[in-house]
Amino acid sequence: MPDAKTHDTINIAVMLVILAVISYLTIWAKNEIAISYLDIYMISVFSISYLFATFFLSPDLDIESKPYKRWKIFKFLWWPYKVIFKHRGFSHNPIIGPLSIVINLALIVALLFLLTGVDLHKVPLRYIVATTAGMCLSMEVHIISDFLISKAKSYF
Repeated sequence: MPDAKTHDTINIAVMLVILAVISYLTIWAKNEIAISYLDIYMISVFSISYLFATFFLSPDLDIESKPYKRWKIFKFLWWPYKVIFKHRGFSHNPIIGPLSIVINLALIVALLFLLTGVDLHKVPLRYIVATTAGMCLSMEVHIISDFLISKAKSYF
Protein backbone atom coordinates (compact mmCIF):
# COMPACT_ATOMS: atom_id res chain seq x y z
CA MET A 1 0.00 0.00 0.00
CA PRO A 2 1.14 3.53 -0.65
CA ASP A 3 2.13 5.56 2.38
CA ALA A 4 0.51 8.89 3.28
CA LYS A 5 3.10 10.93 1.39
CA THR A 6 2.49 8.90 -1.78
CA HIS A 7 -1.28 9.25 -1.41
CA ASP A 8 -0.91 13.00 -0.93
CA THR A 9 1.29 13.25 -4.04
CA ILE A 10 -1.09 11.18 -6.18
CA ASN A 11 -4.11 13.18 -5.01
CA ILE A 12 -2.45 16.51 -5.72
CA ALA A 13 -1.35 15.32 -9.18
CA VAL A 14 -4.93 14.24 -9.97
CA MET A 15 -6.25 17.58 -8.73
CA LEU A 16 -3.86 19.43 -11.04
CA VAL A 17 -5.12 17.36 -13.97
CA ILE A 18 -8.74 18.11 -13.00
CA LEU A 19 -8.00 21.83 -12.78
CA ALA A 20 -6.22 21.72 -16.15
CA VAL A 21 -9.29 20.07 -17.72
CA ILE A 22 -11.63 22.61 -16.10
CA SER A 23 -9.38 25.40 -17.32
CA TYR A 24 -9.39 24.00 -20.83
CA LEU A 25 -13.18 23.58 -20.88
CA THR A 26 -13.94 27.03 -19.53
CA ILE A 27 -11.21 29.16 -21.11
CA TRP A 28 -10.01 27.62 -24.35
CA ALA A 29 -12.83 25.35 -25.50
CA LYS A 30 -15.52 27.80 -24.39
CA ASN A 31 -17.75 24.87 -23.43
CA GLU A 32 -21.15 26.41 -22.66
CA ILE A 33 -22.14 23.77 -20.10
CA ALA A 34 -18.84 24.09 -18.21
CA ILE A 35 -18.98 27.88 -18.32
CA SER A 36 -22.55 27.98 -16.99
CA TYR A 37 -21.79 25.71 -14.00
CA LEU A 38 -18.15 26.36 -13.17
CA ASP A 39 -17.32 29.80 -11.89
CA ILE A 40 -14.30 30.74 -9.77
CA TYR A 41 -16.28 30.19 -6.55
CA MET A 42 -17.38 26.67 -7.48
CA ILE A 43 -13.88 25.73 -8.58
CA SER A 44 -12.44 27.18 -5.36
CA VAL A 45 -14.93 25.33 -3.13
CA PHE A 46 -14.27 22.08 -4.99
CA SER A 47 -10.47 22.53 -4.80
CA ILE A 48 -10.41 23.45 -1.11
CA SER A 49 -12.65 20.52 -0.17
CA TYR A 50 -10.55 18.18 -2.33
CA LEU A 51 -7.36 19.34 -0.59
CA PHE A 52 -9.01 19.14 2.83
CA ALA A 53 -10.08 15.58 2.13
CA THR A 54 -6.63 14.70 0.81
CA PHE A 55 -4.94 15.74 4.04
CA PHE A 56 -7.63 15.16 6.69
CA LEU A 57 -10.23 12.72 5.34
CA SER A 58 -9.20 9.32 4.14
CA PRO A 59 -10.43 5.74 4.12
CA ASP A 60 -7.46 5.23 6.47
CA LEU A 61 -9.14 7.17 9.31
CA ASP A 62 -9.95 3.77 10.80
CA ILE A 63 -6.28 3.24 11.75
CA GLU A 64 -3.52 5.36 13.29
CA SER A 65 -2.80 6.93 9.89
CA LYS A 66 -1.27 10.27 8.97
CA PRO A 67 -4.69 11.81 8.14
CA TYR A 68 -6.03 10.57 11.50
CA LYS A 69 -3.04 12.07 13.36
CA ARG A 70 -3.46 15.40 11.54
CA TRP A 71 -6.70 15.91 13.47
CA LYS A 72 -4.58 16.36 16.65
CA ILE A 73 -6.90 17.06 19.60
CA PHE A 74 -9.98 16.53 17.41
CA LYS A 75 -9.16 12.87 16.71
CA PHE A 76 -11.96 11.91 19.05
CA LEU A 77 -14.43 13.03 16.35
CA TRP A 78 -13.39 10.01 14.29
CA TRP A 79 -13.54 7.48 17.13
CA PRO A 80 -17.00 6.17 16.07
CA TYR A 81 -15.69 5.70 12.54
CA LYS A 82 -12.66 3.76 13.86
CA VAL A 83 -14.91 1.52 15.93
CA ILE A 84 -17.47 0.82 13.20
CA PHE A 85 -15.10 0.27 10.27
CA LYS A 86 -12.24 -2.17 10.11
CA HIS A 87 -9.32 -1.33 7.87
CA ARG A 88 -9.62 -2.50 4.26
CA GLY A 89 -13.25 -3.40 4.86
CA PHE A 90 -16.13 -1.07 4.10
CA SER A 91 -13.87 1.94 4.60
CA HIS A 92 -12.20 1.08 1.29
CA ASN A 93 -15.45 0.36 -0.53
CA PRO A 94 -15.74 2.93 -3.36
CA ILE A 95 -19.30 3.85 -2.35
CA ILE A 96 -19.69 3.13 1.36
CA GLY A 97 -16.24 4.41 2.37
CA PRO A 98 -16.46 8.01 1.09
CA LEU A 99 -20.16 8.33 1.91
CA SER A 100 -19.65 7.20 5.50
CA ILE A 101 -16.86 9.75 6.00
CA VAL A 102 -18.86 12.56 4.37
CA ILE A 103 -21.96 11.71 6.44
CA ASN A 104 -19.89 11.62 9.64
CA LEU A 105 -18.32 14.99 8.81
CA ALA A 106 -21.71 16.44 7.77
CA LEU A 107 -23.19 15.47 11.14
CA ILE A 108 -20.29 17.14 12.96
CA VAL A 109 -20.54 20.31 10.85
CA ALA A 110 -24.35 20.43 11.14
CA LEU A 111 -24.08 20.15 14.92
CA LEU A 112 -21.48 22.95 15.01
CA PHE A 113 -23.68 25.14 12.79
CA LEU A 114 -26.70 24.53 15.02
CA LEU A 115 -24.72 25.30 18.17
CA THR A 116 -23.38 28.55 16.68
CA GLY A 117 -26.74 29.62 15.26
CA VAL A 118 -25.86 29.35 11.56
CA ASP A 119 -28.94 28.75 9.41
CA LEU A 120 -28.23 25.61 7.36
CA HIS A 121 -30.80 26.63 4.75
CA LYS A 122 -28.74 29.66 3.76
CA VAL A 123 -25.86 27.55 2.42
CA PRO A 124 -26.39 27.30 -1.37
CA LEU A 125 -26.91 23.74 -2.58
CA ARG A 126 -24.36 24.17 -5.39
CA TYR A 127 -21.62 24.73 -2.80
CA ILE A 128 -22.70 21.68 -0.83
CA VAL A 129 -22.54 19.63 -4.04
CA ALA A 130 -19.10 21.03 -4.94
CA THR A 131 -17.82 20.33 -1.42
CA THR A 132 -19.16 16.79 -1.41
CA ALA A 133 -17.80 16.14 -4.90
CA GLY A 134 -14.34 17.40 -3.93
CA MET A 135 -14.20 15.27 -0.80
CA CYS A 136 -15.59 12.13 -2.44
CA LEU A 137 -13.31 12.40 -5.47
CA SER A 138 -10.27 12.75 -3.22
CA MET A 139 -11.22 9.60 -1.32
CA GLU A 140 -11.97 7.73 -4.56
CA VAL A 141 -8.48 8.56 -5.82
CA HIS A 142 -7.11 7.14 -2.56
CA ILE A 143 -9.10 3.91 -2.93
CA ILE A 144 -8.21 3.51 -6.62
CA SER A 145 -4.50 4.13 -5.97
CA ASP A 146 -4.55 1.53 -3.16
CA PHE A 147 -6.15 -0.97 -5.51
CA LEU A 148 -3.85 -0.28 -8.47
CA ILE A 149 -0.64 -0.29 -6.45
CA SER A 150 -1.68 -3.51 -4.68
CA LYS A 151 -2.36 -5.13 -8.05
CA ALA A 152 0.96 -3.91 -9.44
CA LYS A 153 2.85 -5.26 -6.42
CA SER A 154 1.17 -8.65 -6.79
CA TYR A 155 2.69 -9.00 -10.26
CA PHE A 156 6.23 -8.47 -9.00
